[in-house]
Amino acid sequence: MADLVAAGAPKLPEGYFYRIRPTHITEGLFVDVRRQRRFFGSDQVGGCVVYPSEYESGAEAIVDGCRRAHDRWQENERAQAARAEAGRLVGDHDPKGGR
Repeated sequence: MADLVAAGAPKLPEGYFYRIRPTHITEGLFVDVRRQRRFFGSDQVGGCVVYPSEYESGAEAIVDGCRRAHDRWQENERAQAARAEAGRLVGDHDPKGGR
């Protein structure tokens, strides 16, 4: 990951990493932010597809993909927090002082 960060990709916290792999249908690349599971494996928390032919270089494509995947991860985190906050207010609210 140090090479990606040096090239301009966002630094990820401990326990998170980037996975870059080819798509199987087109010349694109999947760029994922993944969280390591406690014992084995990982979960995708954000991702995107980039097409290196649309960039000046393959490295530029991958770094842009890392930025976009990181942004999607952060958007997902904010959305989950908003849903959790809204979930506390779901239900009947008695105008006479109940919930």
